Amino acid sequence: MNLLLPLRADRRGGVGLLFGISLALSAAAQPSSGPEFVAPPGSARTDAVVQGPVVDAQTLAREAVELYGRTCAVASSDAGARVDLALAAGLAPLQTDDAQRSSLLGGANGQVYAAPGREALLQLAVADDGRCVVWAEHADGPSVRAGFLHVIDEVYGPGTSLRPVRERVVQITGGWRRQTGFDLGEDPARRAFDAITLVGNRPGVQLLRAAPARP
Repeated sequence: MNLLLPLRADRRGGVGLLFGISLALSAAAQPSSGPEFVAPPGSARTDAVVQGPVVDAQTLAREAVELYGRTCAVASSDAGARVDLALAAGLAPLQTDDAQRSSLLGGANGQVYAAPGREALLQLAVADDGRCVVWAEHADGPSVRAGFLHVIDEVYGPGTSLRPVRERVVQITGGWRRQTGFDLGEDPARRAFDAITLVGNRPGVQLLRAAPARP
């Protein structure tokens, strides 16, 4: 069941905006409205904010899902294991300024990696606190979500049909975004897996996340 929350975020820019969005969404969630919407760093963005070569939105969606499946979705919360997987996948540390790195990492310590030839469009953020996020700057949202569901089924539910524990649509900065999330594994290693994707066929910023599940 989708829950529509007509929520708009102020445009103030910078890392303060990212934390402001998270706080606003948390405050808007009511106990009776189901699981809280988890706003990952930068989820207020609805358009690409970096310049780079234009890549077909479907192709970029496929590459984002493949990267997520090879890194965030299969490694534990150990940042070192994810770094090893990122390097094995041919990624390299992204050369960026401190503000953008902080935004992609949500203010946490860590490193951001980029796919060769896709430095402006496809990034992997590996935070020391156990979060792992794949960013696709100009991808097709429905394709990213469909690929995410396939990865979850392949890795964590082969032969079964897992049901999301988070499934809702919210409006952020003029764009409708869908959150689809699962909490999988056994305590204390239980992890949250989420796709935050634009609704509709307009290419934009999509993200796939894995992080320690909150109690």
